[in-house]
Amino acid sequence: MSNNKAPRIQRALVLQGGGALGAYEAGVLEVLCKKLHEEDKENKREDSLLFDIVAGTSIGATNAAILVHQFLKTRSWVKAADKLSKFWTNQLSIENLDIRELSKPWYDEWIKRTATAASQEAARRYYSVKKLLLNQVRNNMYYQCNPTIDDKRFFDPNIFYSQWVLHSAKPLQDSIQEYAKFPIATEFHDKAQGQRQPRLLVFSVDVAEGVTVAFDSYPKADGSRKSEYCNHVINYNDGITIDHLMASNTLPEFYHYARVPTIEQEVGDIRCTTDKSKEKNIRYFWDGGLLSNTPLRELLDAHQQYWNEVKNEDKIPDLDVYIVNVHPSKMDIHILPEDYDGVKDRKNDIIFGDRTSHYDEKMAHLIADYANFGTQMKGLVYEAISQVNDEKKKQELEERLETILATKTTNKDSKAHPGRYEDLTKFAFNLKIAMRIERTNYINSVVGKIGDLTLETIKKLIEEGKCDAWFSIVQKEVIDSDIAVGDKHHLIELLNKAMQNLRKNNYEDNDSQTYHWLIEFVKALEDSEKSKIDRSTKIVKSVEAFMAIIA
Repeated sequence: MSNNKAPRIQRALVLQGGGALGAYEAGVLEVLCKKLHEEDKENKREDSLLFDIVAGTSIGATNAAILVHQFLKTRSWVKAADKLSKFWTNQLSIENLDIRELSKPWYDEWIKRTATAASQEAARRYYSVKKLLLNQVRNNMYYQCNPTIDDKRFFDPNIFYSQWVLHSAKPLQDSIQEYAKFPIATEFHDKAQGQRQPRLLVFSVDVAEGVTVAFDSYPKADGSRKSEYCNHVINYNDGITIDHLMASNTLPEFYHYARVPTIEQEVGDIRCTTDKSKEKNIRYFWDGGLLSNTPLRELLDAHQQYWNEVKNEDKIPDLDVYIVNVHPSKMDIHILPEDYDGVKDRKNDIIFGDRTSHYDEKMAHLIADYANFGTQMKGLVYEAISQVNDEKKKQELEERLETILATKTTNKDSKAHPGRYEDLTKFAFNLKIAMRIERTNYINSVVGKIGDLTLETIKKLIEEGKCDAWFSIVQKEVIDSDIAVGDKHHLIELLNKAMQNLRKNNYEDNDSQTYHWLIEFVKALEDSEKSKIDRSTKIVKSVEAFMAIIA
């Protein structure tokens, strides 16, 4: 197959936003890249891209950009994922934070065994974040702008309501540029190198318009790179810039607006000022997570638009999508928080959690079903018409069918042009796989977790990501297998027991119970598959890799 020919199926990665929780994604990707690489090697698909599309919001966009850049540099997804982990452990993390003085009020209660006092680990995380926010230690993600901005509108003397403590993301920008070079411009098929390149999609929010905007590393049909929305055009022919990436990372209130030029030009570092009076050809952006923190819908739209409007293909490649979520969607009702910090923590997870991707997945399946139904019905109608002997009647039916197919749709494309009913059967594609790997851990959780850059927490998040990734992989392998239904249910039950024990113990298997349940899982698998050893080998290998992490 030619490298420039539309593939039958593509693989996409969606990374959620969540500040320091992005380290969890690094752990997931270490496992996912190794596993998918092994599968592609076994299936003789080594020439294919591991991920054809990498999409992200906020810190997910940062991880996506580093992953894509490192792949382009090394042509190895495994090496790229390893480099991403180093970005978190070597570049962003902070060691040896002294919080003894700051945490003394908690310690005085904890030493008295006050029932409501937080655990030592939760207190470490809480006061570490507080020390960072108080600007008492330097970090590689942000710094506090001085002086703070006083209220010059209402002149409220209460600083807790009126004083604006603004921050600069310059340290984060500098850190990112140590691991990714900009601009990032890719193409489906790079003619110079004769290789396919991954597509990078970064999502942000235009503050004035209140809409999600996609920055795309792939060119448009005319060869240019640009984002078009609400009568605005942002041009970036050379590729996605650091300005576009920082726009996706600009958390409102904590940072001021991110400035993105509509034409290719330099934007000065004016993040610690609120003066916009002299700026021209600038749009203002906030964190993409405000509108779409798990940008599956935007990914699906971009996929459809590219193959219809750029490549002009009648058949869009189907998609396998891997989604990594860092904000837990659910919480055990028995641990619902009663303290202020805990309530705010849960609130943030609901706001920035995966609120739409399940519905988007359902709609993608529904649209594909309608399209497949329409295609089959059209073929049936043509066949039925061909059986009509009366030529005049046959011609009349053919004309009526063509009139129906030429009817304009209410829906419009990205350029506000209506399509035709006939196009409805061309625009659909199947979402073959939608695999979610989601963080669920609330042990020692604090509302400031998105700002916890301590090395202890970063390493913990990476390990959580690895464990959750292997759990999801093994679970999927069992579900997708043709093992007898009864045996399959038993295996899933054993796997869930292992994972529940691991999560209950904060991803530490000190009592070896998780290891025990995984051993039981392997025994049950081998017993059920005695006559089909080859089929179970793949699952056993995954379980052994899982066990190696917790050993």
